[in-house]
Amino acid sequence: MALFWPHGGWYGILGALAFLAAGAYAWLQLSGGKSDPRAEVHDYLDGRQQFAEEVTPVWCRHIESSRSQMEEAVSELASRFSTIVDKLDDTLRLSSAAADSQDGASLSQVFTHSERQLGEVVATMKSALASKHAMLTRIRELEQFTRELRDMAEGVASIAAQTNLLALNAAIEAARAGPAGRGFAVVAQEVRNLSNRSAETGRSISDRVGKISSAIVSACKAATESSAAEDQAMQSSEGTIDAVLREFRNLTDAMAQSSELLKQESVTIKGEVGEALVQLQFQDRVSQVLGHVSHNIGLLPGLLDENRRQFQHGATLEAPHANALLGELEKTYAMAEEHAVHRGDQKAIAAPSDEVTFF
Repeated sequence: MALFWPHGGWYGILGALAFLAAGAYAWLQLSGGKSDPRAEVHDYLDGRQQFAEEVTPVWCRHIESSRSQMEEAVSELASRFSTIVDKLDDTLRLSSAAADSQDGASLSQVFTHSERQLGEVVATMKSALASKHAMLTRIRELEQFTRELRDMAEGVASIAAQTNLLALNAAIEAARAGPAGRGFAVVAQEVRNLSNRSAETGRSISDRVGKISSAIVSACKAATESSAAEDQAMQSSEGTIDAVLREFRNLTDAMAQSSELLKQESVTIKGEVGEALVQLQFQDRVSQVLGHVSHNIGLLPGLLDENRRQFQHGATLEAPHANALLGELEKTYAMAEEHAVHRGDQKAIAAPSDEVTFF
């Protein structure tokens, strides 16, 4: 796990070292009666220098390692979030394209077009059914014609029977007349023959008309039954088509609502991920702060070494001044937040701005 020290922790370390040096100085003042105090001070300063040179690099390495690990992790996280945003963009684009049907028509337009086409099919079926009804009417008219033909054939048969009866009476009268009526008897016989032939023709016509009438009646009955079945099928088809259209309308409405909801949620998620990417920019600020503190800690051995060399050259031993390191640290600040932390401004620290102010 990467280690992270608050800014105040580093100042505490520097203050502790300064306090340690001040304590050593006070001890030297109180122990002035001992033999060769400068040698002991030299030993103390050498030990302090060794302490700083050994501890400071470890601190710096830990800080740099933590900063590096955090930078890599946040960079990887930002990269993944960026990929998610790209995929959300693709999803939104595909969703918008899918929400529109061919030629840019919406689902509602597709439904309207389908409804119109099915309506045309139903209208065509109704037109065909109306044509069959008209044909059935004509067939029924033919049935009336066959009844008239049957009546006419019966009339011909009746005339033939009456003619035959008259011819028979004429033959009887010719026989009574004897030789004088022989010619009339021949005519009467021919009339009788014609009457018989007319009666036979009338019977033949009546038989044919009967067969035709029977066929027409059967055809009319079948056509009537077929028309009734087609009417029922037409009503059933209309009901089925209406039910399918209602279900299709519900489906298209649900799809449109789902697509719109998905689009809204995707936009929301995209915005949240984008906000997360903005928030991840804290890594840049933290990395800069850690770099500045690490560099400032690296100056500590040099400061202590300079203090030791001054004492070795005969100068009075003085405690290291924190202002020197703090001043160098303040020179590296690039953000207002760093200055606020340096001053101990808790309000500015507790409520950092989303935007970074650089100097």
